[in-house]
Amino acid sequence: MKLIHAINDLTATHKHLLGLSKQKTEALTNNKLDEFQALLLEEQKLIRQLEKQEKKRQEVVEAWNEEQEYSVDSLTITEILQRLDGEEQKMAEDAAITLTNTITELKRQEQLNKALLEESMKFVQLSMELVNPSIKSMNYGAASSDKLSGRSLFDSKA
Repeated sequence: MKLIHAINDLTATHKHLLGLSKQKTEALTNNKLDEFQALLLEEQKLIRQLEKQEKKRQEVVEAWNEEQEYSVDSLTITEILQRLDGEEQKMAEDAAITLTNTITELKRQEQLNKALLEESMKFVQLSMELVNPSIKSMNYGAASSDKLSGRSLFDSKA
């Protein structure tokens, strides 16, 4: 069935993205920014490929729906599985489960990458603040002289 083939293509591309995501994690933890940037470019190519594959999957579902002579505008995988029988139903269900699991794992891996990037940005911000302190954080200047303005150096009573 063309739908199963389309789902398997999507799964393969998502698995490739998952591999890239794991490489991005490694590049982030090892501070290899050039490698990370190259992985981002490759990821963009795969995302464009996914968009084409998803469009093809939608076309396959629409064609299958017309063959079945149902007048539903949009079908879910659950509705499609209910219309299939036997081996075809089992294969389509397995393909859908594999795709769902791969997408879930990819999402979890990308959340880890996001957290690593946020921590890296906090570290960079802290480093920049240490290198270039603000005027308020200095120990001398106008702020420190305000504390002494009400008293004289020789506070004596006669």
